[in-house]
Amino acid sequence: MKVFALLLLLVVVQDVNSEDSCTSNLNLKNKPLFDISSFHCVSVWDEQGYILRYLQTDRKVWSFVISAPNSNSFIGMGFSKDGKMVGSSAIVGWVSNDGSSTMKRYFLGGESSAEVVPDQGNLQLVNMTSSIIAQNSTIYMAFQLNTQVTPTNRLIYSLGPMGRLPSPVNYQLSQHRAHISTFFDYNSGTPLLSYPLT
Repeated sequence: MKVFALLLLLVVVQDVNSEDSCTSNLNLKNKPLFDISSFHCVSVWDEQGYILRYLQTDRKVWSFVISAPNSNSFIGMGFSKDGKMVGSSAIVGWVSNDGSSTMKRYFLGGESSAEVVPDQGNLQLVNMTSSIIAQNSTIYMAFQLNTQVTPTNRLIYSLGPMGRLPSPVNYQLSQHRAHISTFFDYNSGTPLLSYPLT
């Protein structure tokens, strides 16, 4: 009985230690395709466990790693002019049941799934630096943006429905089950304001 209790305690402690947070060391087996060792880290959506790591890594390059619990759903990070989803551009990623991962740009042209268009939008990704890593029940979506100026501080986060990943035929997104809009200060690393989108 004591042996069983000890094993149970070890399993629980190991599971707790594997949770992603800004206070824990990010030790990924499969590394992103760019150095993230000095990135700023902030919890941007506590309710869904979203954590953003970011840094301006070159004069015209901003690098991001967004992480969230792997719930068999897509995760998304959007860049908006006015805090609204419609008219914004987003990076969306997911890991399929077979372990394969996908990341795509989307233009959010309207509220219906048909108006959310893959491979469109005004985000310019740095070639060959994007990756998705699944580890310890967490998804890490890493990408770099080519930009002449600081990215918009109106950031949108979304979480897709469980078990309804986009099809590789058309990559159409299903209606998200949760989303939030934030006003983000890149200098302080603080989401100054967050509110649910309507």
